[in-house]
Amino acid sequence: MRTLVLVLSAAIWSAPQVQPHGFPVPRAEAEFRALLPFVNGWAREHHGDVELFKHLALPYGPMDLEVRNAGHAEADALRNYFVGLAGATFGVDPHALIASFHCGIGCVQYRRSYLIANLTKIDALVSAFQRCQGVHVVAQWGIVDEFRVNELYSINGQVRFTQPSAIMGFVPSAVWIPADPDQYIRRLGADPAAVRSVIAEMGALSVAALVRDDVGIRVARVGIGDNESGLVFSAAAPYRRGEKLKDGREVTLIEQLRPGVYFYETT
Repeated sequence: MRTLVLVLSAAIWSAPQVQPHGFPVPRAEAEFRALLPFVNGWAREHHGDVELFKHLALPYGPMDLEVRNAGHAEADALRNYFVGLAGATFGVDPHALIASFHCGIGCVQYRRSYLIANLTKIDALVSAFQRCQGVHVVAQWGIVDEFRVNELYSINGQVRFTQPSAIMGFVPSAVWIPADPDQYIRRLGADPAAVRSVIAEMGALSVAALVRDDVGIRVARVGIGDNESGLVFSAAAPYRRGEKLKDGREVTLIEQLRPGVYFYETT
């Protein structure tokens, strides 16, 4: 059974086999070290569990690191460092998982075809998400009753709010605060039942995350680290091919499917 006991403890990082050498962003190192008990606690219980790691590392899941206070280069370095270290700690080869995402034109065509085939349902999902006032991220990673709403995570029956780290804006971070999910959602201005309905429909459609950002509404269906595939609902073209985004992603494909809806992939 997964727990957050080690995640929420004040334990120091004590896994010498994963200590960073030549840390890529020196000002981030202390905060990075502080959040690693979150990884270590899970990894000790589920060492070698590739399928679990694939779920947890989906976009905006527990093993996907947001870096909010950085530019592209720093965010890219830290996100890749995190997924590599997390995979190694789990006893999983993250490079193989990333390679499986970049598996050729056939994989891209499959991902595009799936989204096109389900576009009517995704339209309705996006509309429901837009009505959830104050909610900028909803994520689910294919495990029953586990989800994320903004900075609140429900994992294995425990619900905690993670406070973005002070310097880098890491989410998740080392700070976890018990929270009531319905109260939290109401404080955002949304209806808890409506948000839970969105999460359930995301699970039915295999959508990892819905994100409200400055380009529109992003439907991140699958991915690992900064490798991501999905749709953007936007009044104008949201990205340019080759564009390096602040969150560490680089746009490798952007294609209009219909006015206001774009298929995208990043690396």
